[in-house]
Amino acid sequence: MDMPEVIPACYCGNPAKLNTSWSNDNPGRRFSGCKKFCSAFRKPCRFFSWFDPPLTPRLRVVLLGLLKK
Repeated sequence: MDMPEVIPACYCGNPAKLNTSWSNDNPGRRFSGCKKFCSAFRKPCRFFSWFDPPLTPRLRVVLLGLLKK
């Protein structure tokens, strides 16, 4: 039986938003962050937490290769 995913609360008390990184260092890796993380109008709380474990070097190379195609 699958366990329900826990949505962490950010520092400002709101549920964190699940995002996906597409950087060269972490392609396809999901993370939780404050909805206001990149807000220019409000002071962001800067909450950040990786959701997925680190990628293996081989998986990182494969994902970057697929993204280039």
